[in-house]
Amino acid sequence: MARRIIAQCNTVDFNDIAHLVDLVSNGGAVFQDNLNSRQKATIRVVYHFEQCGVPFKVLLKLREVLVWEMPDKGLAFEYKLLDPRDSATWHILRTMQPRKVNSRG
Repeated sequence: MARRIIAQCNTVDFNDIAHLVDLVSNGGAVFQDNLNSRQKATIRVVYHFEQCGVPFKVLLKLREVLVWEMPDKGLAFEYKLLDPRDSATWHILRTMQPRKVNSRG
């Protein structure tokens, strides 16, 4: 089975979702039943960036994000920058890794 694109989002989506990010940061909740597929993809990307410790403002430097489903059912993200010469942001994207999550129990 080949990889395939399962979602995409762009700068407009990140700007639209910014108020939800503020809500969650302040202890609120977001119910995904009320979101469309692009908003759900955007939330997935924001969550990935949060797990990697990358600030939300870096997302605003992206033109588009493609979410790929890999043959092993894992996810991969493809980033396209607003400014392709922005080497600082490109370095952040290439080196980010999710932090380990401490399980409770």
